[in-house]
Amino acid sequence: MKITAITAPSGADFGLNAAFKIVCDTLIELGEEIKSVNLSMAALPYHNGANAADVQEIMVALRDADAVVFAMPSVFSAPCAMMMGFVEYFENEEYRDVLSGKNCMILAISQNGGERRALEILANSLAALNAHDVVSIALNTSVATVVKKQIIELIERQAEDFYRIIRQNRKYVAATIVAPALKNHLEASNEAIADITKTQAKTASVNIEELYKKHSLDAISNEAQDDINRITNLFAQKYISSENSITEDAIVPIAASVPAKTAVTTTCRQLTGALPHYFNPHLAKDVNATVQLDITGTDGFSGHLVIDGHNCEFFEGKTEKSDIIVVADSIAWTDVLRKKVTAQKAFMMGQLKVRGNFVLLGKFDQLFNKIP
Repeated sequence: MKITAITAPSGADFGLNAAFKIVCDTLIELGEEIKSVNLSMAALPYHNGANAADVQEIMVALRDADAVVFAMPSVFSAPCAMMMGFVEYFENEEYRDVLSGKNCMILAISQNGGERRALEILANSLAALNAHDVVSIALNTSVATVVKKQIIELIERQAEDFYRIIRQNRKYVAATIVAPALKNHLEASNEAIADITKTQAKTASVNIEELYKKHSLDAISNEAQDDINRITNLFAQKYISSENSITEDAIVPIAASVPAKTAVTTTCRQLTGALPHYFNPHLAKDVNATVQLDITGTDGFSGHLVIDGHNCEFFEGKTEKSDIIVVADSIAWTDVLRKKVTAQKAFMMGQLKVRGNFVLLGKFDQLFNKIP
């Protein structure tokens, strides 16, 4: 999808450029095509009812876009003059429908407060143009602290939410309250306080997770498990030479089959460690990648998968040379391993956080069979 990202940096930057870059980089990592527009480079004249060549070029980019990002500093509890001056051009009849029906993300940043009010003002202007401000980010920070890890992660999370919304073609999202305790995560001096919010809901939204749970894929029954084990052993006995004198108890199912009930693992760490046994090498001829897994929750751990053409190995701990990093709660990751939900759906539901080569996430479900 195409996204046009408009920024209006001014003399009072407050860290806007850094925050804007985080948003764009996150969307690019997720495979989106970004066209960045810097209003300060366009040097637009104040709107007096007439058109301007630079404005027309920007409007063409907006009309071709599937979604739009607006980023601006807040001055005296209002959007900066550069952004509001640009918005005035939508009064021209030929531009009134440019944003109609498009999902928009708004980022406002200030040093002394007023960013929420600035968001509200711009959101009202977009609503008048029939656009949807589905995700909003209000930052009260400074240049020195906008790059702090906590703030970066929160901005990335909002950008990921925006990605999910435009991919699912939703126009509104349910209200999400960011806990006040967020401020306690930042150093308690005169450094920044990040105050990030999502858009207030305008309509009720469907609980996507409940929809995915509609067709439950819980553990198979004991009878089904016994059937699978019996069939596996029959095939093994058929193709293994009788000279090896392999007993029924010694037969081990092949990688694509389901292990015997006594070998079924239960913890998330054990399930992940068993992934190489469920690997489909014939589908990985062109895959050479390292997947870092950072699993949180009661059964949390760190490990990484190394896929090299026809082989797959699991290692405990972190690696500095990963192609993709997957962060997930142990419960959500277990559901992915047991095929209750695909990796991509889990990401779209916000259960997985991904960094790096996003294409690998789409291949994950093909490379590994279901773990019972």
